[in-house]
Amino acid sequence: MRTLLLLLVAGACAGPGQARLAETPTATTKATPTMAPPASDNDKDRAQLVSSMDDMRDAQSAHREAANTPETTPRPLPPPPVPSSGVKPVVQPASPDPHP
Repeated sequence: MRTLLLLLVAGACAGPGQARLAETPTATTKATPTMAPPASDNDKDRAQLVSSMDDMRDAQSAHREAANTPETTPRPLPPPPVPSSGVKPVVQPASPDPHP
């Protein structure tokens, strides 16, 4: 049971992040309606099924696209250059607080 829980947690954390998924072409493209609006209860059920299958297909496609793109994390800034002249900056001592 413990192994199953660890596998579940590891599987949930293994995929790309939500921000990375939101930047995929599938996620940014607006879906166009392909069917007429439902007219009866059977049509409503069918429309909901088709919609959920389309959403699932789009989610899987976004996951595949996100997995195939490199991570876009900002690079750390390089350290400031060290003065090469050997002259150290003058440091003023801290002044005592006039009011204790």
